Amino acid sequence: MRIALIVLVASAAAHADNSVTDPGAPWPTTIDTARAASMGGAHAAIATSNDALTVNPAGLSQSRRYHFEIDGMYDSRFPAEGVMASIVDTASSPLGSGILFSRWGSGQPGGRGEGWGLGFSYSGAVGQALFAGGQSKFLRYRGPDGLMAKWAQDVGILSRRGSFSWAAVVQNISTERLPLFPLTGTVGMAWGADTDWHLAFDYKADFSDTSNVKHKAAGGLEVLVGDALALRGGATWDASAHLWWASAGVGILTEKGGLQLVWRRRVSGGYDQFFMAAITLYLE
Repeated sequence: MRIALIVLVASAAAHADNSVTDPGAPWPTTIDTARAASMGGAHAAIATSNDALTVNPAGLSQSRRYHFEIDGMYDSRFPAEGVMASIVDTASSPLGSGILFSRWGSGQPGGRGEGWGLGFSYSGAVGQALFAGGQSKFLRYRGPDGLMAKWAQDVGILSRRGSFSWAAVVQNISTERLPLFPLTGTVGMAWGADTDWHLAFDYKADFSDTSNVKHKAAGGLEVLVGDALALRGGATWDASAHLWWASAGVGILTEKGGLQLVWRRRVSGGYDQFFMAAITLYLE
């Protein structure tokens, strides 16, 4: 009985240590929309439509689309919950545009972060097989350091030639320090086509502390089975925190929309997992 009580207290103490500032905390800076999340976040060079809003805004105008998507995420351990609603229009004009609203909460009361963000994205072709885009966003979040209500900017480029594509993205550019949304840079490359398969790799650097830059790498695979099923998987390695994650997902596609389901689990550095679901409506 005494041993069981000690184990229970230790477990509760470990649970209480969970904070939005933990390297593995589910948060808008670490969790993307469903398609990207299922590929481990390796998505900068293949981002299209709604998934481009969290990964690389330059990818918006790659395809002619008019989509609405809502994504939901749940992690019972931190606990963490997130909802993202987005609409993308790249069909009515050469310049693609999109709006993303997100609402998040993560961490225990002593280190919890929660709030909302609103982003306006735009993208267009700037050369042969070269796209550029940006996202202007307002972030209103309350974290361990108090309330933060700031504007920030993302910029990105993406180039695709045949089956090969590459991308570069800088996120959370601001004239002020954003503790919950650090300045990051991402480079990515990918092979494949939207109608068949993709193999993608991303490298991301966190510049919140320039004397100790944090590094993260991701790899992902996507295979389209017929016209109605997409199978996805990926892995993420946080080299600074020595954490591994594995991801998997499935997308069910119809003429009117799609359903996506995602699972991600930490495979080193302590147990944690989350689930995501997304519904996409094709409005064109």
